[in-house]
Amino acid sequence: MLPKFWRLNAWGKDIRSVITQALRVGSRGAVRHDDFLMLTRVTGQLRVEWRARDSHPWDRDDPASVRAESFLQQALVDTDTVIVKLFQALPAEIERIEIRVLDPVKCEKVIIAGTIDREDLSTSTSPSLRMRLKMLGVNYSSIRGDRIEALSIDEAASIRSA
Repeated sequence: MLPKFWRLNAWGKDIRSVITQALRVGSRGAVRHDDFLMLTRVTGQLRVEWRARDSHPWDRDDPASVRAESFLQQALVDTDTVIVKLFQALPAEIERIEIRVLDPVKCEKVIIAGTIDREDLSTSTSPSLRMRLKMLGVNYSSIRGDRIEALSIDEAASIRSA
């Protein structure tokens, strides 16, 4: 069974029924059962954006460079968890998810972004979290001194071509 948010659109209708209704094109003259086109496949792409969690309160007394590294590592762990959970929860028709993770304070600052294909999730088996995310198509910020740099416009807008 599809999750409720997938089944219902703004009008409370099942997505497949909306698509099926759109495929009803009307009959041509005296030809019977010629009034709709046969649905063979539905796919979709999802865009999800969220704010990263701020540094853990226990890390407040650490040097700024250590806090920045801990913050980025936690954001990467959270991102990996969210990607896996989304693909597990969403129907197979969602083949691709575009993500953007924003700085918790400066919301215009993108720190993690990418487009992940469902099929790549099972083939990306690197034990290194950072390498695994890179292989999935996720770009993430670097640390310069004690600051986390924002992704460049190109990195933040990296969308794989279909």
